[in-house]
Amino acid sequence: MKEYEIVAKFLNGCAGAAHPQTFFEEAELGSTDDFVRTKHGKDFEKFQKEVLPSGQIVYTYYNGTVTYIYEFTEI
Repeated sequence: MKEYEIVAKFLNGCAGAAHPQTFFEEAELGSTDDFVRTKHGKDFEKFQKEVLPSGQIVYTYYNGTVTYIYEFTEI
């Protein structure tokens, strides 16, 4: 298991929000996929996963009104 700093951002286009709601969390995880799958269930397959050169893992999903972004940085 690895320990991650998790930044979750939610942008609500319907509400006209100019800034995302942002949440921070630290967690020890066996799988970042499982973390996102637990939060979004059947929508997990719609997320785009990207591993950046820095090692940061980013999941993004836009459902037409809300954009979900999860950023995992190993600590």
